[in-house]
Amino acid sequence: MQSNAPPKKVKLNLLQAFRGIAALLVVLFHLDQLSNEKLKQTFLFGIFKFGWAGVDFFFILSGFIIFYVHRHELGIQSWQKFKKFWLKRWIRIYPVYWIVTLAVLGLLIFVPSLAKAGDTNLFFLLKTFLLIPQSTPPLLDVGWTLILIIFFYLIFSLSYLLKPKIYLPLVAILLLGSLTQFVPDISIPAENPWIGTIFHSMNLEFALGCLAAYLVVTYPLRHRKTLLFVGAFFFIFFGLLLSYGVIAEVQNLNILGIELGINRVFFSGIPCFIMLIGAASLDINKGTDVPNFVNYLGDASYSIYLIHSPIISALTQIAAKLNLVNLIGNSLIINLPIGIVSVGIGCVFYSIVEKPVVEFLRQIIVKKKVPPKAI
Repeated sequence: MQSNAPPKKVKLNLLQAFRGIAALLVVLFHLDQLSNEKLKQTFLFGIFKFGWAGVDFFFILSGFIIFYVHRHELGIQSWQKFKKFWLKRWIRIYPVYWIVTLAVLGLLIFVPSLAKAGDTNLFFLLKTFLLIPQSTPPLLDVGWTLILIIFFYLIFSLSYLLKPKIYLPLVAILLLGSLTQFVPDISIPAENPWIGTIFHSMNLEFALGCLAAYLVVTYPLRHRKTLLFVGAFFFIFFGLLLSYGVIAEVQNLNILGIELGINRVFFSGIPCFIMLIGAASLDINKGTDVPNFVNYLGDASYSIYLIHSPIISALTQIAAKLNLVNLIGNSLIINLPIGIVSVGIGCVFYSIVEKPVVEFLRQIIVKKKVPPKAI
């Protein structure tokens, strides 16, 4: 598995485009959710109730990117590589997350009526800022997904410290524990937030992402467009079935007398896995051009993902207090501008906050200074 040659750099334009689309799906999901809660109106006939599936794509893409970028280091034990890996991940995740969380906390302190019980508890806030597993969601609601991402980074990074004979069985135990979540009779109890994180069924999506990267870089896959379209078709197909209640988010099945609880890992994770293999194969083998604004949405996807929910929540509450639905008579005219504003603010935040902060921290923390040439 080990190779001394670094991988050839290829710009994965399609994956970048899908990253932006996934962020927009999550925005549309929260628009529908908050429109129902605050305005008592369904957004676009409830078609985007499955927009949470954008998270599944993010998880699989995270597994893909980490394996794809670090595949040449697999099997190498090095404290320096472990440290460098975590510095890069810390810079990518934490500073921007802290900035957004601090902004939300400041709003709750300034407008206490918006806060829920316990939102300003110091112990809760400490776990929120460190992305430590806890029984209640972090202050920033999307933080629960970041907790799982941080756990994935931890498990992957242990490959730099542990020998394969220890590391591989450890990963196998974690994956088997996650698989038990589909079989209620033998599932590992997940009431404890730490156990729930370690054996969360969605951890399998990171593994699927790693597997997708392995397949793409190892085998000359054919029928790339077919894989892309088949994955996209089933992603949309199951999404619509979930949106309109044809199937449940946890669908109980009995197969050969075994009770199974099939969830989003199957309904959206596996289609994303297939779609990602097709898209990545096209990117790596032929290259794909996408419009600049779509690439930009992909770049800004993390900022959009972090910032959209509090923006939508605040704006829908304002709309509810002003009774705009009755005044205007069409909730779509209210919701669409709210969605556009939330995405727009996310893009502005990316350009003036996330990008400069990440680049600055990379320069001063990660990049090594070039030693002066000998005279």
